[in-house]
Amino acid sequence: MVRELREALDDHQFEVLYQPQVNLHSSAITSYEALLRWRHPLRGLIEPQDFMRSAESSGLIIPIGLQALDMICVQTATWPSHLSVAVNFSPRQLATPHAAAEILDALHSSDTPHNRVIVEVTELGVVGRHAAKTLRILHGEGIRIALDDFGAGFASFSALSELPLDILKIDQSLIWSTGLDGDAGDRAFIVVESIADIARKLGFESIAEGVETPDHAASALRAGCDLGQGYYFGKPLPATTAVTMA
Repeated sequence: MVRELREALDDHQFEVLYQPQVNLHSSAITSYEALLRWRHPLRGLIEPQDFMRSAESSGLIIPIGLQALDMICVQTATWPSHLSVAVNFSPRQLATPHAAAEILDALHSSDTPHNRVIVEVTELGVVGRHAAKTLRILHGEGIRIALDDFGAGFASFSALSELPLDILKIDQSLIWSTGLDGDAGDRAFIVVESIADIARKLGFESIAEGVETPDHAASALRAGCDLGQGYYFGKPLPATTAVTMA
């Protein structure tokens, strides 16, 4: 697969789709998450989970990530100024010594305002000191930082006080669990509500991920989440199609 990934990079086979993030109170779209896909010439559209591990282990994730950022900057250049775009960065890319400079150079080259960009990182991506330093530099330049998948896996509450965060994304597994019957659903709701409350007290926005039904949306709103993201609000779409929804 590594050889194919190199060819994909050279042939610009990667593309980006955009999924809306919606204000739960007003139903207005405030931002989009940029989601990477691989348009393989024989196998069609390949999801990240099917190639990201090979990209990470080979180091190709770094040039792939920069190529994706360039695409995102070009594709969103004419979007209305009130819309932000959230871009995922891999742990390996954030930990490189020149990560912050490379990201800022891409934004500068495309005249993309820093306040329109949200850098999304997973908990695994912020463990190392180099990645944390990258985030602090970017945050100091006016770029917002979102911690993804919070509440799943090895959640570290210390990250909430140590990192320059602006947005807390509540993992979809918790949102889905609020729909369970009995004590399981009640406990999941209390957890979501508690995370949203922590985010609010820290001055962060909270985003409920994996909102797929009206009940999910209602639970997220009742729990105090600010934004929602998921198929209930819209599937990932090409840039030109996505922006017409806003």
